Amino acid sequence: MANANKIKGDAAERQVTRYLQGSGFTASRIPAGSNADIGDVWLPPPLPAVQVKNVAKLDLSGWCNQVDEQALNANRECGVVVHKRRGKSDPGDWYVTMTLETLTKLLKG
Repeated sequence: MANANKIKGDAAERQVTRYLQGSGFTASRIPAGSNADIGDVWLPPPLPAVQVKNVAKLDLSGWCNQVDEQALNANRECGVVVHKRRGKSDPGDWYVTMTLETLTKLLKG
């Protein structure tokens, strides 16, 4: 039997990928199991690494640390965490978490 959390996470990754594609971005899911974790959704450089979370308990600090490592692995300047918002099925209504340093890098382009 498949892991329920993996199924939930995979579905969230697909939703975020489709949302980004529908917004005009070239985006694709990154297959699990690569040697170096580079995130969950691929966007072309110089865009950030993207980690997707669909869990009840928030771990913002841990997630930011994790996406920073993924950004390094992906040779990206920064990374962001997209996490599902309780009661909202549309990924456009979900949250994006990042450090202020990351926001500054993104705003500077």
